[in-house]
Amino acid sequence: MRSRFCAFFLKEYRYLIETHHSDHLDGLNEQALAQDPLPQWLSLDIISSEQDGDTGQVCFQAWYKLENELDAIHETSDFIKQDGRWFYTQGEQKTPILPKRNDKCVCHSGKKFKQCCAK
Repeated sequence: MRSRFCAFFLKEYRYLIETHHSDHLDGLNEQALAQDPLPQWLSLDIISSEQDGDTGQVCFQAWYKLENELDAIHETSDFIKQDGRWFYTQGEQKTPILPKRNDKCVCHSGKKFKQCCAK
C-alpha cells in the first residue's frame, strides 16, 4: 500500500498499473490516472492491515489537497499475492475521518490541524 501511495505522489502511473491485478483494471490506464486536475498528495495513514495466506486487506486514509480543498481517500483495499508479488484488486470506499482541531496536521508539518491544513 505504501508503495502505491508513493507512486501516486511521484506520478509513477506505470507502477500503479503494474501493481493493479489485471482482472480488476476495468479499462484503467496511465492516461486516465494522469488526467487533470491532479491532487497534491500529503500523507498516508494506515489504519489497519491483515493477511490470510495470499490475500490481504489494508484500511487507510490518503490525504490530499485538490483546488485548495483538503480531502482524503478512506478505503479498505483488497490485495492478492501471485508469484511473490502483491496486486491491488478492489476497494471499499468509506467516508473520510477528519482530524480534530488540536490533532497534528495530516501533512506532517508538526503544526496543529487548526493552524495548518484546516485553514
